[in-house]
Amino acid sequence: MPNSFVTNLYPKPTTGVTDQSLAVADSAVQFGTAFNSLTKYVVLDVQTADVRVTYDDSAPVGGSNGHILFAGRSYTWSKEAATAAKFIRNGTTSASIHASEFTD
Repeated sequence: MPNSFVTNLYPKPTTGVTDQSLAVADSAVQFGTAFNSLTKYVVLDVQTADVRVTYDDSAPVGGSNGHILFAGRSYTWSKEAATAAKFIRNGTTSASIHASEFTD
């Protein structure tokens, strides 16, 4: 396929980087540690409960603002999307997000 770029066909973890875990409760949170300069994309999974996420600097609001990320699913984002993301729980149960960094 011309003009196609497959970034996660054979993922390579970013060397020397520790995974991040993020507790998501009733106020908006972001990843607290900057992603490595060599990182191209972030693989994350949502655990325990659904969350909402925004990328546009607006605050996510449980039940009304933001995209829903479902518990038990994994997502692959660009480093830029993961850096911009703000999360809040979607309902009354807190969640956690586990993220790993990858290069091409």
